[in-house]
Amino acid sequence: MTAVKKYALLPLCGLTLFCARAQMPATNYDESQVPAYTLPDPLTTIAGKKVTDAETWTSERRPELLSLFESEVYGKAPDRPEGLHFEVLSEDRYTLGNMATRREIAVYFTEDDAHFMTILLYIPNKRTDAVPVFLGLNFKGNHTICDDPLITESVSRMKPRAEGGSEVRAKGFPRAAAASRWPVEMLIANGYGLATIYRGDIDPDYDDGFQNGVHPLFYREGQTKPAPDEWGTIAAWAWGLSRAMDYLETDEDVDASRVAVIGHSRHGKTALWAAAVDPRFAMAVSNDSGCGGAALSRRCYGETVARINSLFPHWFCGNFNRYS
Repeated sequence: MTAVKKYALLPLCGLTLFCARAQMPATNYDESQVPAYTLPDPLTTIAGKKVTDAETWTSERRPELLSLFESEVYGKAPDRPEGLHFEVLSEDRYTLGNMATRREIAVYFTEDDAHFMTILLYIPNKRTDAVPVFLGLNFKGNHTICDDPLITESVSRMKPRAEGGSEVRAKGFPRAAAASRWPVEMLIANGYGLATIYRGDIDPDYDDGFQNGVHPLFYREGQTKPAPDEWGTIAAWAWGLSRAMDYLETDEDVDASRVAVIGHSRHGKTALWAAAVDPRFAMAVSNDSGCGGAALSRRCYGETVARINSLFPHWFCGNFNRYS
């Protein structure tokens, strides 16, 4: 590991974070090269009060931590839009060999129906009551998670081609291309529902200056990008998952008290943040969330804050760059 010669100790409301002042070090995967680090006690408030009961955690310490992560890491997201509304676009009660009912639901972010995301929802037909549901984003489009020919094909919103500069909107990912990662039939057979959304419906996963996703819907007059403490792409995806939860609460076939938010890698970060800011989620299942997720930012092992901010400058809020 190439050593960083100088560090600034940056105090953050009673917490101390390491901030590199020299060049970004090489990625370290050698346990013997991990330098000493100290973790702050999560059960001590900024004022130094020890958390000894659930009430103190809920009313004092949790809000402190949530505020820090909102303003310094992911960015603050808007509340539920006043014009939010839903429309069932399609329904098939006899899909997957009659095992499930499939619905496609448009979640409109504005009253004029101009901006929306599409939830793909499977509910087991063999049920006696409302069912628990796993909810997560997908990488390549709703049509890629299952070999179901009637799923509406998602419009791929990938990084613009370098040669032409135009956004790739071709429906280029084959149907069922990601089916191995989505055990739909297994979930249905065990009594669970599954809901998923193509993340590009909320915000495309590239640095476009926050112009092609949901961010411009909430800009103030004269605003052209989020403020340093406002939402990046991960917070926008988490916001979209909360809007999906708004719909699931209205679906009589879904037990909205038992919705688990799930995700892998960048979607794992998203699942963690979605569950942190929205207590309606009963569980978060986060796989390989890494740096900016469940990994310890103070521990110099694997991907670092500096590296992730360099490679994915759109994921987090502007303030997070101060810790690179």
